[in-house]
Amino acid sequence: MIRISFKTLSVGLVALASMLAAPSAADASTLTYTATGGIISGTLGGTPFADATWSITGTANPTNVVSGTAAGGLVPFNFLAMTPLLTITTGSSTLQATMVTDGSIGQQVGVFSIDYSVAASGYGIDGFGYLAGDGSAASNLFAVAGAGLYINLQSPFSGSGVQFLTSGFNTDAGLFDVTGEDNQGATFTVSGGSPSAVPEIDPNSLGSVLALVLGSLGLLERRRLKAA
Repeated sequence: MIRISFKTLSVGLVALASMLAAPSAADASTLTYTATGGIISGTLGGTPFADATWSITGTANPTNVVSGTAAGGLVPFNFLAMTPLLTITTGSSTLQATMVTDGSIGQQVGVFSIDYSVAASGYGIDGFGYLAGDGSAASNLFAVAGAGLYINLQSPFSGSGVQFLTSGFNTDAGLFDVTGEDNQGATFTVSGGSPSAVPEIDPNSLGSVLALVLGSLGLLERRRLKAA
């Protein structure tokens, strides 16, 4: 018959309490991608807006970045699928919608980083659009263009340039379309994603339970010694 001493149990419980009370590691496996620009006019789901700034942001795991080429292999790009949120701000008025696909087979929506060095050395475009089902980049882009913007999408980054708007895209609120723009500059950033909430054990509650358990074990130990 195996017997465990009160001392052994006490040490084990204290060690367990220490592990449970230690802060849990947050999920830092995601990055947040954001493009901003202005000033634009247009419609979102039939609702008109004018003299507005815009931002598109999305969060995803950078290990899922895929690479490809467009324009007959002349233009390399990196792509990361996600569900971006569009925000249009005009004065105190705000419109928001989630970017979605147009229903084409295999189409994905997400963030691109495109190398346009074929047109100008060091020129890149970072922003949001569609990846076609055959793996080629679609022309629908809401992005930032400039020097030094071609990146791997896998680490924090901050860059600026001019807004690069090629056509409208679909949202859960309807079609988003730009009818006019007065470029005021644009930015693209990659930052650490928001850590997911991790439930933690209340140390005070744990301490009360541990004290009760240890007290009970102590009583059992005293009874065992008297019996001996």
